[in-house]
Amino acid sequence: MKSNDPVTDYDRLVVLALFISLALLCPHQQQRVAPAQQPTSANSPAPTTAPQPTASAPDRTRIDKGRRVRPAQAGVALPADTITVVLPQARSEWLDATHRSGRLILFFRALDSRASGDPSMAPFFEDPQPIASIQVAALAPGVPIEFAASSVWWPGGSELFEGEYEVQAVFDVNESECGHLANGNLSSEPVTILFNREAADVVALELSQKITALALPALKNVVWIDHPSALLSAAAERAVTHRAAVIFPVGYHDIRAKRRIWPTVYVVPGFGGRFTDAIDIAAKVDNPALAGLWPQAVYVILDPESAFGHHGFVDSPANGPRGTALVTELIPYLETRFRLIRHPSARVVTGHSSGGWTSVWLTINHPKMFGGAFASSPDPLDFSAFEMSDLYRDINLYTADDGTHRPSFRQAIGPSHDLVPMLVRDEVGMEYALSPQGSSGQQWDSWAAMFSPIATGGGEPRRLCDAHTGVIDAVTVEAWSHYDIARRVRQDWSGIGEIFVERVRVIVGERDSFYLERAAIRLRDSIDEHMRQESAAGRVFATGPGYIEIVPGATHDSVYQPAQVRFNHEIRAFFHVGAHHD
Repeated sequence: MKSNDPVTDYDRLVVLALFISLALLCPHQQQRVAPAQQPTSANSPAPTTAPQPTASAPDRTRIDKGRRVRPAQAGVALPADTITVVLPQARSEWLDATHRSGRLILFFRALDSRASGDPSMAPFFEDPQPIASIQVAALAPGVPIEFAASSVWWPGGSELFEGEYEVQAVFDVNESECGHLANGNLSSEPVTILFNREAADVVALELSQKITALALPALKNVVWIDHPSALLSAAAERAVTHRAAVIFPVGYHDIRAKRRIWPTVYVVPGFGGRFTDAIDIAAKVDNPALAGLWPQAVYVILDPESAFGHHGFVDSPANGPRGTALVTELIPYLETRFRLIRHPSARVVTGHSSGGWTSVWLTINHPKMFGGAFASSPDPLDFSAFEMSDLYRDINLYTADDGTHRPSFRQAIGPSHDLVPMLVRDEVGMEYALSPQGSSGQQWDSWAAMFSPIATGGGEPRRLCDAHTGVIDAVTVEAWSHYDIARRVRQDWSGIGEIFVERVRVIVGERDSFYLERAAIRLRDSIDEHMRQESAAGRVFATGPGYIEIVPGATHDSVYQPAQVRFNHEIRAFFHVGAHHD
């Protein structure tokens, strides 16, 4: 799209110079975790082992098999390993009537892996590592739980392991928070084990740690928000609150400041990010030396997490009316409690990755609330280019029509070559191992919770594809299509299309690590083509400062910092037009 942005090239050069000197002060935002699967049909038995990875390499792309477990030779029986996990009697107080059942998960990390950190920090996209799990109906102190062949393993049972691995167990009992590292879950210390295919290895782990929530620090320019939500509580049938952080600019508490009522920048963290991201952002907003870079506004860091992962502030059966609750409960509360300007010309929303998609979604769905969206590397804006799949035409999520296996995560290894350490099949396999029920909190499970109806006979959202085969479910695609931003733009050019052109700014790297540029390019080209058609017919289509820009050579990571510098400059200009910025 063409841009009518009043910012001059000279202005951008000045901002770029400032960025170079201050780039290390900008937050880093790659936050993306892994996908989900459609429950197997009634006619196909549920797999006890997650789908196995296979690969073939397209041109200019090297598929990396990493350190995945090698399958056993046909007809060769390997000695069975014994792996047990126990909660010591001394830790029995960690259990109560509501915290005895849950998912017991094993994480492995080869010592020579490219992945770093404790095994429980998985899934590791740069080098996928084995995961196993088992459902525990009632954990009893002192009674070991044994992993067997009937447990869920990815990519195969422990008897296939060879070499040194760190092993760690997590007992996931927190059903109201996202992920296996949520507050209240139990874990073991990592233990190093030398696995031998020729021997029956024995591993015994103890759940010796209880994960605790991050303590919210007292910061001079931050107020932590925990506001009850009637709408979300009614939907969940339990108490749910809006969590957020309000960050004040340098002059907010200065009675001599020119401004007493302030514009607001709503920040949606990327996948895995929380309102606690305010701890890092607050120091920058409060730094007078950065006042020329950061818009002088009140920043509200939202919490986009639910039990199913990033909820995207989408109203959905699984997550409840998240978007409606935000605009009818939380924002009015904030504008009553704090000195905030109550007008869309004084409210913008911004985010990266999943937070970028959410920023666009909120703006086109609530134009009376938000005056503009500033999104970097948003999740797919066009579901006909959903990463490397066309959800409307493809039959299988894992493989293309020619049999090649679809990549999910890539790393640039040269001017025109990519290393693909993880396929969609791998991503799905790890997620299935974390939670066959689909409540892992990983990326595709979160998309299902945002876009899908509830599965028949269960409490979880309907999966996009079959876990065992990768076959896409057409009924689920139809439900997802209502959240396809590009489809909604094309269906309503005079409404949503004009809002997009007038209010939405998108920046994506040409070599996005998750192939998100494909959807952005497709939507950009659709808008450009519609403009040409309208012009040829003698009609005028709306113009505005909105744009979709593809940055040559940039990845999901590397595009973030320059995008934020540009967005900060443009947000200042946006507020200035509305007479909300000095």
